[in-house]
Amino acid sequence: MTSQPHEVVGNGHSESVEILDCTLRDGSYAVDFQFTEETIRDVLVGLQGSGIRFIELGHGLGLNAAEALSKPSLVSDERCFEIASEFLTAADWGMFCIPGLAELDHLRRAAAAGMRFVRVGVDISDVTPAEEFVALAKQLGLATFTNLMKTNVLDVDGVTDAAQRCARYGSDVVYLVDSAGGYLPFEVTQLFDAVGQSVDIPLGFHGHDNLGMANANALAAVSGGAAFVDTTLDGIGRGAGNTVTEAFAAILSGKGYGAHYDYRALGQLSESAVRPLSRLHDDRTYQLVGGLTRTHSSFFPLITRCAEVTDVDVFELMAAVAEIDRVNPTENLVMRTAATLAVR
Repeated sequence: MTSQPHEVVGNGHSESVEILDCTLRDGSYAVDFQFTEETIRDVLVGLQGSGIRFIELGHGLGLNAAEALSKPSLVSDERCFEIASEFLTAADWGMFCIPGLAELDHLRRAAAAGMRFVRVGVDISDVTPAEEFVALAKQLGLATFTNLMKTNVLDVDGVTDAAQRCARYGSDVVYLVDSAGGYLPFEVTQLFDAVGQSVDIPLGFHGHDNLGMANANALAAVSGGAAFVDTTLDGIGRGAGNTVTEAFAAILSGKGYGAHYDYRALGQLSESAVRPLSRLHDDRTYQLVGGLTRTHSSFFPLITRCAEVTDVDVFELMAAVAEIDRVNPTENLVMRTAATLAVR
């Protein structure tokens, strides 16, 4: 554990962009939350040795998710705390935290165990649950990030309003999140330009690779002023995966934004620690249509089930539902939409 947490940099264009690696968190979806202690240790040590200063680990859905849901991690939160605190001396470690899955006491326990930053995840359509978690995190001395999940469901004005509210709560950084992997680079640059003009705190970008745009979108976010970018080794992550740590570090080094990253060592780490892992099957058609319609993958099972019951094309149904409600389509809405398609 470092004696002082790394500082959060200012907003706007900078000579340095911070990679926040979430291989051991978002990547856990791809291995059914079964990262071994050996893999966790190897990735932590390798990332730290390659110049990564912010490392996130734990269950894909964050603190206490393994206990609250029926998808337990192979390694518990508490054991993750111990491993990270033992092996990280030059990098800070943090956890994801979704209010409701996590309670305030879970945040207190993680901070007491040595956590240096927290990422409070809320759906952008309702950021209110972040307020008390951000306030407590600040009291605990944590670098406090708020991740606006499903950023893509709102227009620029809606995203700006949500970011401003999180800034007022006391967030150190607000992340814009391409949860469906559907943004194109010019849209990302425009979004970051607009939101960056409305808040006085740094912005971050978390992208998914449904349409193969995650790295390009991450660079577009930096062009728009992003100070933090999430990445994972080999792009491992939920669904289609994420911005690729080793590739993006190389891009930043070439652009003069990341001289302290050893992208060659990151490439070797990706090759040795992540590429050999067995991963869950990723249906490319679902990911492509999900990206194109900007439908979050958490809704895929519901849409699939309703399509099978009504004997309609699942991808036509996905597109039709997205036209009505991308934020939180209910089973009733999906079934009604499927019935309409069936009649046609």
